[in-house]
Order: sequence, then structure tokens, then C-alpha cells
Amino acid sequence: MKIIKLLFAVSLIFTLNSCRDMLDTNSSLVAMEDEYVISNETEATNALNGIIYECVSVADRYVLAGELRGDLMTASEFASSELQDVNRFQVNSENAFASKRDYYNIINNCNVLLQKLDTSMVMQNQKVMLPCYVWTKTLRSWAYFQLGLTYGKVNYITEPVLDLFASQKEYPEFSLDDLASVLIDELKPFVALYADNRHSSVIPLKLLLGDLYLYKNNYISAANFYYDEIQSREITVPDNANRWANTNMLDLASNAHVSTYDREAITSIPGMTSVQSNHSQLVNLSYNDKPSIVPSTNYVRFMSEALYMFTVNSGVVATPSGDLRGNIKNIQAGDAYNYVDIKGFQNCLIYKYYNGSNVETGYDPGNGLLVNALYIRSSIPVYRIPHLYLRFAEALNRLGKPTLAFAVLKYGLTYANVSDPLTHKVNPDELSDELFRFPQASFFDNNRSMSARGRGDGIPVDTAFFIIPDLPNKQDSINWVEDRILDEMAAETAFEGNRFFDLLRISRRRDNHPEFMAEKVAAKYQDADAMKTRLMNIDNWFLP
Repeated sequence: MKIIKLLFAVSLIFTLNSCRDMLDTNSSLVAMEDEYVISNETEATNALNGIIYECVSVADRYVLAGELRGDLMTASEFASSELQDVNRFQVNSENAFASKRDYYNIINNCNVLLQKLDTSMVMQNQKVMLPCYVWTKTLRSWAYFQLGLTYGKVNYITEPVLDLFASQKEYPEFSLDDLASVLIDELKPFVALYADNRHSSVIPLKLLLGDLYLYKNNYISAANFYYDEIQSREITVPDNANRWANTNMLDLASNAHVSTYDREAITSIPGMTSVQSNHSQLVNLSYNDKPSIVPSTNYVRFMSEALYMFTVNSGVVATPSGDLRGNIKNIQAGDAYNYVDIKGFQNCLIYKYYNGSNVETGYDPGNGLLVNALYIRSSIPVYRIPHLYLRFAEALNRLGKPTLAFAVLKYGLTYANVSDPLTHKVNPDELSDELFRFPQASFFDNNRSMSARGRGDGIPVDTAFFIIPDLPNKQDSINWVEDRILDEMAAETAFEGNRFFDLLRISRRRDNHPEFMAEKVAAKYQDADAMKTRLMNIDNWFLP
């Protein structure tokens, strides 16, 4: 398929300007002839940083395209028609969300940098440009994967498009499934070069490969890459549970969950913090007296009906229902905020973007809630520790290890919880193949359970409620555990841009695909039956 000429004609203008700026040549690309190479580490890193900051242009769209097409977020009556159309799966070519230009601009700049890096440069017996080369390849692959997840298919370009002739060439078009295979083949040769160092704002190579393999239902490869990332970086689930001083939950002893969106980030898209600069609009879209994006009613219901187990200082275990996350006095539905002002306005608002934001003095006439200050997010987390562990659990479960996967949720992956047969927490048969051992007296001993997060830390000692039921066969157990993992993804990673991807990935391996996905998403609409019928056609899931 020939790429739309107009799209690339416009993109080319932005590409030329942005390449000139990021490479800091003090001249146009005319000065960058084919013989020009980058052989200086600082120059290479600065060039990559320039591309990373261009990701600000897709950060909000990454979140909104991933959440509005899911079942946790919906567009309100105050939302623009473009946001409402995304929410209703009826985007046309005129909608700004239909534009692929910004993603291709990032990809094109990655292609320019990859072409200009002198990877043969050796200092102290090391090819010093290779790390930047691998980081750039990984960033390009992430951008391609987001294109595929959003639009269902992509034109795959690996050479710089710097003139009109190049923009008019025919490039291969890949479906999302084929794209995932192509990206795996692109990245695998560089795993050995990846080592343990990476750019802080570039997606970890092994984590991205884990996601690609998980999408392809290659669970052993996915689990291995997740495990390698966890082990090589000694990443553990931190103790960010909330605790109470008594069982009536009137006195909060500690509230650790509120800022986990920022504190647990593995990789983030860095944002500009100046009002005059290109920056995220997520705070203004969500934390507003006229919010454009709000939690869906079925998400609020899901969180309010959930059963929680927590302990208090005395060690008593309580099992109430209803959401206990975040700021307990105000947050009523997961990472959502039940706001009542002096005028009587009341709405359930998304709180996650607001917390941890940078503050500027000023006034936004379009926001009657934040009247004394402007709140601007300094970054948009793309991967957090919960993503890594929940997807690791998802892969383990599909490998036929449901009790080991469930241990991620209920107990935490420590030697005592996983490997000790006397505890009966993990079926020893699931550890017999020597895969994914969690050594004694290692950093794994710091791991916490996932389902304790934001709710208190009583779930590991519960013996009555949150346990794998006695089911007819192992596949039933695997499906049951996968449903609990999906529930925890909804509770822990809500509104972060992953929900559509999570539902898509899990639905396509279920016997009732695409009904699994269609039913989940349709549940948030008043005309649920009509939306389910529309979503039974997979072509309607993606933007044009």
C-alpha cells in the first residue's frame, strides 16, 4: 500500500525541523550528507533525548486510545466530539486521533539516528555507540507496536524519509500479528548487547520483547524475558500497602498508595512542565468541574463491590467490601476521586494524573475546580513495576503454573512463599522444571503481594476468600487465575493506557473470542447490546 502522500508531506516538514534541532548541527539537514556520522556519545545521547521529548506529542493519545477503548474510562458530556467518537468506536479520518503523523515522526527520527550512528566506534575495547543504537531500535519498536495496537496495521519503514521521493515509495503494510513477529525478529539480536544498562526514558528491551511474545501467546519466551528483566535489575514489588489503626478504618496509619503512579515507574515519557510548552493535558481533562474523561460506571461498581482483606496494627484481619485505595477519606472508586465542592458539584473524577503533578501559579479559565494553580504532569509513566509482575504472572499461568501465578497476587514471589512445600502455597509440580526459581536470601525476599496494594496487607493470611477454588480441571483453574489477574490489572493499572491492550491480548486466546472483549467493553455503555454487536466485528476495534 502506498503511504498517503499528504500525511508524509506534512510529516516531512516536521521531520526535517525536528532532526535539525535534535542533532544540533546549527544548520539544516543539507549539511548532513550521507558521510556525516555521529561518533560522540554525548551527541548521540542528546539526539536520542530529542526524539524522546517528541514522544510528548503522543503521550496523551497513548493513554486515551488505550483507555477510552477499554471498559474503565468513558468520555463525559463535556468531552470534545473527537474524544466521544473514540469512546464510541466511530472515529473518522478527520478526527485528530486518526492521524498517525506524530508516531511516524518519532519513527522517522529514529531511522535517521540509526543511520547516522557510527556503531564501529571503539573506546577501551567497547563499541560505545551500540547502547544508543539499541535504545533507539527499542524506542522505534515501541512506537510501531503502539501504532499497531491503535490502528491494527502499520506501514513498516526502516529507512529515513527525508524527501518527497522517499515519501512516495511503497512500504510493506503489516497487520498487528505480523508486526509483532517482525519486531521480535528486529530486537532479538540485540538482547546480548543490552546488558543491564539502558536509557531511563527508553522502554526496557526485555520488557518489550516480553510483551510482544505475550501478545503472540509464546508464554515461555515472554516469561523468560520478564524474569530476566526482574532478576537482572532486582525489581521487586515494594511495600506500598495502606494500613489502618483499627478495624473500623476511621484512622489511617499510613497511606502509601497515592503516589505509586509516579514512584513505581520503570519508564516514563518525560513531559514539559511549562505552560507555554507542549505538555500533557490529562490533568485538565480529568480533574475538572467539567471533566472530559471520567471513570466508567461499571468500573466504579467493580471497585465498590470488591472484597478486601487488610490488617490493622493489632494484627486483626478485617474483610470489608468497597474500595480502600488511595486517600481513604475521599477516593471512592480505585484511582478516582469523589469530589464535592461548596457549590454542591459532585462527580467521580480520575485522580491518578493529578497526584504527583508539577504546580505552576496561574489560572485556567477552562477549569473551575483548579482555580488557584495550574497542575501539569511532569511525566507519563509507560511501564510500572505492577505491569511487569502482572504480565509475568499472566505468562506463568498460561504455562500451566496457576498456583505460581496466583502467588504473585496473593503472597509475593519470595523463597518462603514459592519454594517451601510445607506452606502449600505453590504446587511443587509447577516448580519441577527448574524454571523461575526464587533463591533463598536474595532480593526476592523483599517482594510483596500484588493484591495487597492500596488495600492493606491482610490478603496473604486470608484462608477463606481469595483462594483458587476446587475446579474440575487445570484449564478451569488457569482461566480463573487469569480472570483474577485481569481484575488486578483493572484495579492497579487503571487509566494508564493499557486496558484495551490487556483485553485484546487475553480475549484472543479465549474460546469465546471476540465475545470476551466485546462483552467487557460494551458493559460501560447504556446501549450495551448494540455496542456488543458492533464490537463483535474486530475491524471496529481499531482507529482508521
